[in-house]
This record gives sequence, structure tokens and C-alpha cells, in this order.
Amino acid sequence: MRSSIASSKQSRALNRRSLALAAGILILAMLLLLLDMRGLLMPVKGTAQAVLQPTEQHLTQSRVGLGQFFHDLLHIGSLRQQNADLQAQLAVAQAKLIQLETNQARTDALERELGIRQAYGWVTVPAHVVQGTADNGRRMIRIGKGRVDGVTIGMAVIGKEGGSPPALVGTVDRVYAQTADVLLITDGAFSIGARTTAVTPAMGLIVGQWQAGSRTRLDDVDRDAVLVPEDVVISAGLSKPIASDTPLAQVPAGVPIGTVTKLLKADNQGKSAEVQPFVDPDRVRDVWVITGEQTK
Repeated sequence: MRSSIASSKQSRALNRRSLALAAGILILAMLLLLLDMRGLLMPVKGTAQAVLQPTEQHLTQSRVGLGQFFHDLLHIGSLRQQNADLQAQLAVAQAKLIQLETNQARTDALERELGIRQAYGWVTVPAHVVQGTADNGRRMIRIGKGRVDGVTIGMAVIGKEGGSPPALVGTVDRVYAQTADVLLITDGAFSIGARTTAVTPAMGLIVGQWQAGSRTRLDDVDRDAVLVPEDVVISAGLSKPIASDTPLAQVPAGVPIGTVTKLLKADNQGKSAEVQPFVDPDRVRDVWVITGEQTK
């Protein structure tokens, strides 16, 4: 009996507390509503928004990222196909670009060859340097044209580098069916007649000086000849055997060679000077073999 009475009292007390709590919440809500209507809660709302905004943005980004993940997962087959299509299109574009670059290189080479023929009247055969060769320490290159293209031993080989004139690179030393070896003007065994372009030219011989630490040298110049730095040196059309088993070099007169950089000797025996070639034979990649001169 006593237990029932105690339980009833506890229940009434709990009901009273619940009613009091509900009344308090209702009063608080009405008070907040009144304060908000009068604008007194704006600072509090701004602070709460600033605190909660990063969390809200993170949740929004997470929701968007999760949605994109499931979207990609559902469409992975389509994405793979799109990737394959793009790869195929890229391959086609790259092939077209390579073809355009190749065609442009051929056009440039033809324009240079035409300019050489018009300016100098030489008949030329274009060739590409396929490799450098070493023959007992001799400075040589191998070109991709040979006997079937009309190339013979002793023919002059010219090249261009940047804005240089078409200048002598070397002479054909050996000929094969479809290739030929060219002895470079910097080799110690190279020697052809040369002169300056001055009003009173200085005559001499261009000899290679690579093995001696220089590039080329103008030797056997008459002691009374005027020879100064910056003089332009060209072929004189007078040649001698390059080696005991090589015939006379067929270098026409007037082929640009280089410029005088400094005098090396000037005495009673004659003069000599260092000559810087217009074209570095070690860097040139496209050359022309002078096979003859145009008939007038």
C-alpha cells in the first residue's frame, strides 16, 4: 500500500517537472522569437553562421564528390570508351603534325637548294648526313647519296648553318653505291687552293687543323700579299691530291670557306692565318654535293 502511494507521488512530481520544462521551453521560444523580430539576434546568428559555414561547405563538397563517384562508377564503361577515342584522335593529330613538319623540312631544303643554284650556278645533289665516321683519326662524315646519284670522288660538299652562306664542308673521299664518305675541311689531310675576296686577293692553300687544335689554316700566302682579320676566304679552283690514292678535288672557284680570324705567321717565307669556317662540319646535317656547273 505504501509502495503504491510513493509511486503515485513520484509520478505526480515527474508530471509537474515535465509541465514546468515545457512551459520554460515555450517561454524561451517566445522570447527568442520576440528578440529576432526586433533584430537583436543578428550578431548571434552571424557568429553561428561563420562557425558552421566551413562544416556546411565540407558536407556539401562531400555530398557532391560522393555523387560524382557513384555517377562515374555507373558510367565507367562510357568513360573508358571516351578515353580510347581521345587517344586515337591524339595519335592521328600527332601523325599529321609529324607529316607537316617533314613536308616543311623538305620544302625548306628545296628552297635552299634553289637559292644556291640561282646564286652560284652550281648543279647540286642534296644529301643527309647519316653518321660521322672515324678512319685512323681522320675527320669524316657519311652522306646518304652515292654512285647511283652521280656522286664521284673529289666532288665538293657544301652546307648551310643558320644565316651562313652555302660554304665548303669537305670533299668526297670514298664512294659506295648509295652512300659516300666526305673528308672534312678540318682534317689534317685536307688541302685545296684558296684566296681572299679582297681587291688584290691573297692566294694560298686551305689546310685542316683539327688534329693540331685549330680548325683550318690559310698557308703558303705570298709575303707581300695583304692579309688581315675578317678577310673572307673562298676556293680558288686550284686543287691538289688530297691523298696518294685520291684524284684532284673537283672544287669550283668561288665556294665560300670562312673568314680570317688572326695571323699566325708573317716572315720572309710567307704568311699564314687561322680561318674560321662559315659552317661547322661537325654540326651540319643537310649538305649538297656539287656535281657540276650550269651551262650558260
